[in-house]
Amino acid sequence: MAIQEIINSKTGEYGYQVRVKGQSRYFSIKKHGGKRATLKLAKAAEQEILDKLGIKSSGERKHDKLTKRNTSGVVGIHLQWRCYHDGDNVYPYISGSWKDKEGKQRMFGFSIERHGLKGAIELAFARRKVAKLHTIDIDEAVAIIKPQLS
Repeated sequence: MAIQEIINSKTGEYGYQVRVKGQSRYFSIKKHGGKRATLKLAKAAEQEILDKLGIKSSGERKHDKLTKRNTSGVVGIHLQWRCYHDGDNVYPYISGSWKDKEGKQRMFGFSIERHGLKGAIELAFARRKVAKLHTIDIDEAVAIIKPQLS
């Protein structure tokens, strides 16, 4: 969502600002009859700007192909090395993200030492499937990530 709540305690100004690709609109809470009504207007303005620019909102976009930022070779998960309490031991994890029912971004990580590589990927894909996100075949994902563990 490209909507930010603006609270300026010095001027007493409260409202919502919509920003999408260099375009910005501000909606004052006082002028538009309360927080809920103003937020509703801001959401409508955001959708209007997105439609005008021909852009899908982040919730409508499909995340089913690799981007240039993807380093693991598997959509939605990556290999992460974690170290606990400034220790010397480093542990491999399968990490990624998903959105819960309310649309809030959540992170997950499953230990490869605890679950095995295939088990960690299965758990990660299960989390993504709950959120109806794209996954590939588990054996294919294992084949892609396994060389990165060496």
